[in-house]
Amino acid sequence: MKQHSLPVKIKDGNTEYLSKISLGSKEYNESWVQDICYDNPGVLPITEIEQTFSDMIPICKELRSPSGSMDLVYVNEYGFIAIGECKLWRNPEARRAVIGQILEYAKDLSKWSYEEFERACLKARKDNNAKSLYEIVSQQDTELDEASFVDAVQRNLERGRFVLMAIGDGIRESMEELSDFLQRYGNLQFTLALVELPIYRIPGTQELIITPRIIAKTKEIERIIYRISEGSPEEVQSGQEENESRTISEKVFFERIEQNIGTALTQAVQRFIQRLDDELGMKGTLGRGKKLSLNLKTTGDLYNFASLQETGEVYFFGIVERTAELGHKEIGMEYLHKLASLVGGFVDDSTNIFSWSVRQKDRKYFPIQAYLKHEAAWISLMAETIKRIREVEGD
Repeated sequence: MKQHSLPVKIKDGNTEYLSKISLGSKEYNESWVQDICYDNPGVLPITEIEQTFSDMIPICKELRSPSGSMDLVYVNEYGFIAIGECKLWRNPEARRAVIGQILEYAKDLSKWSYEEFERACLKARKDNNAKSLYEIVSQQDTELDEASFVDAVQRNLERGRFVLMAIGDGIRESMEELSDFLQRYGNLQFTLALVELPIYRIPGTQELIITPRIIAKTKEIERIIYRISEGSPEEVQSGQEENESRTISEKVFFERIEQNIGTALTQAVQRFIQRLDDELGMKGTLGRGKKLSLNLKTTGDLYNFASLQETGEVYFFGIVERTAELGHKEIGMEYLHKLASLVGGFVDDSTNIFSWSVRQKDRKYFPIQAYLKHEAAWISLMAETIKRIREVEGD
């Protein structure tokens, strides 16, 4: 169980503890929290839950569905949908009821067409000026293509690719205890998160501080994979198939890169990433931003040995800077120079040290296939570099 202390304000040597506000009070209740989350979507840590769900735009409150009304609905330019349910957490039974409810909402959404979803959103929004869902979202991105946006929303509806957030205060729930709920919805590709939203008042003022935190999300437990056969779920082997992505964002990354480099090469990339994990304990960690990337990092996310872009290009971020911080800049430089020799490129150190990288003679980045031609040598170089780093850290 996670424990959190009261925030402390220190000014001119004086210490004050901020007072926690009960969401059960008359002034700060569920409706108030709902309004805060709708008017200020940045207060919710959605990007930390799923990177592809960044820059969410509030669409409506109280969206009616066969299972009830959804408190909060957000959509971003990539057609990803997030649902929030704001509730007080009075007892374990109430918590599970809320989570069961939001999962039913996801099932309802997965049965809707784009037109049905748009119609329901506009009705709930009660905005006579909004003519379409695309119009609402495109106000934030004037270059958004309408056909692509509609297709993306429809695709995410069909696949059940949603972020589902149970938002409350004082959440103390174990995801393991929720496995029974999750097993019933294994055909959907949602990510469920419990988001705690504690609110504090600065002493002597009316100023409030909100400190959102993710208590748990579905990636933390093993999902039981279900196949849907003739409308009824059929349980298959628990766990995950080899190389299967565990988050929506990872699935989207590999779908996008497959569009750019093809199925066979994408599969080779996945095997390579698995090999790095097996042999070096290196992990592929998704980067932030509008374009997805996969950073190949050592345990602890300390040293980034390459950044694979969804285009198939390989960038480099921070390896020289991090080794320079150790007092051994040469370790990072030698890694890049040896890698450049493998692929016939050069080390570009004309930018800031964080972005020093390997490039082709025309200054373009090399595609991943250029490196995979030397896969064994690349892994050996990574292993050698990691060993040198560990030796320095141990001194």
